[in-house]
Amino acid sequence: MTGSQYPESVAKHILGEILKKKQLSKRQFAKMIGLKYENVFRYFKTSYDPKLSTLSRWATVLKMKVRDLIKE
Repeated sequence: MTGSQYPESVAKHILGEILKKKQLSKRQFAKMIGLKYENVFRYFKTSYDPKLSTLSRWATVLKMKVRDLIKE
């Protein structure tokens, strides 16, 4: 099967929206999780599909639950 034959994921991470609500920049977030901004930039692409471990890391630094990072 090619990638286009798979159904599009229903759930989407809403990291950008959360950072905006918390008044955090992408650079600040990168620093919080201990990565360079260049390495974090991909997280904000609409096609990025983070692993559960990545979502868990985000939730920890943002003091949230993983489910709060997902929009269905």
